[in-house]
Amino acid sequence: MLSLFRKDQVFSLLGVLLLSACNSFSSEFVGVEPLGVHPNGNVFIGMESCKECHLDIVNSHLSTSHWLTSSKVRSDNLVPFLNVNTNSFFLEDNTEVRFTSINDSIYQQVYNPPYQTPFFSKSLDVVIGSGTKVGYSFLSWEKSSLFQLQGSFYKPNLNWINSPGYPSKFQAFRPIYPRCLECHVTYSQSENWESPIVNNRYNKNNIVFGIDCQRCHGPVLEHVKYHRENQYDKKAKKIIKFADLTQQQRLDVCALCHSGSRSNINQPAFSFEVGDLLDNYLSPQVTGEPDVHSNQVGLLLKSTCFIESEKMDCMTCHDPHSDEKNNMVKFNNRCIECHQNKEHIRFKTDQNSDCVGCHMPYRESNIMKIQINPDSIKSVMIRTHKIDIY
Repeated sequence: MLSLFRKDQVFSLLGVLLLSACNSFSSEFVGVEPLGVHPNGNVFIGMESCKECHLDIVNSHLSTSHWLTSSKVRSDNLVPFLNVNTNSFFLEDNTEVRFTSINDSIYQQVYNPPYQTPFFSKSLDVVIGSGTKVGYSFLSWEKSSLFQLQGSFYKPNLNWINSPGYPSKFQAFRPIYPRCLECHVTYSQSENWESPIVNNRYNKNNIVFGIDCQRCHGPVLEHVKYHRENQYDKKAKKIIKFADLTQQQRLDVCALCHSGSRSNINQPAFSFEVGDLLDNYLSPQVTGEPDVHSNQVGLLLKSTCFIESEKMDCMTCHDPHSDEKNNMVKFNNRCIECHQNKEHIRFKTDQNSDCVGCHMPYRESNIMKIQINPDSIKSVMIRTHKIDIY
């Protein structure tokens, strides 16, 4: 996806000896090629430049749900999806949605009885979702407009289903607006981005897929330039340091995408930057119980652990650079760090060391529901982030 240019860097013998001791260092400099440019002047570059000094961290991040949450569709990655029991599903209006490979691309095609010739056919151009909870949804370009397609791939059952939120009848397109993309790509710019009327038209060449370093650390171009010119300065310069952020600022970085359905206030999508106050950009959720699917921060704020702590934030338990999903030993150990001598009045004997299983159980989402077949809709089970006694 990236066009990379390598430039040999000649080091002195002393420099080579010093730097070879750092296993996170790459001695090959990568040309800084902009992947996207924000109207405010911020330039987005690829993580290849970050590898020069943070090789281990970047390689680890490439396996996280954040990085995998969006990408351009490559047919070789999707072909295995077509080798399942069925490559189609039916809707209540008797339309059939099929998926097939055509000329190195994957297409969604829709048929009416007698199901011989498709009346709708669109390529799968962008994949959304890391595949860790439910699976994958797909977007398609119509000139410069971006739409969600009706079919999604449900990973637990390895089959195609009606996309979450779609009616059980054929609906050609669902527009993808900038606020949707704000949680699935590092950056995208819509046409007429300053207009109060949102649209789903984008500059295809100004989209940075996946959630990369720049979403959480802010602009990195000047940081990269400085440390290329000052290779022996090991103190990070010209970049936002999380240690310097307040608790609220740290929470807001995650809350941008993990605090429920919130709408933009006066500012277009992708205006928020690390260190800003999120409530100045998105309307806060003031009513209703936070949903387990989309409002993990809201649930955390209701937890006694958070209320009684002065410093707790999302990174207290999560390492955003690593794929920690289902690593219950690691998460339980993080609980024990603060609750080493906790005595339980009652517990199941086989769960006496499973803090997360008891205090953060799976709950049904009221928002994320999937349609496995035309007459069955079920809520997705997601672990709650309200730490409590259940």
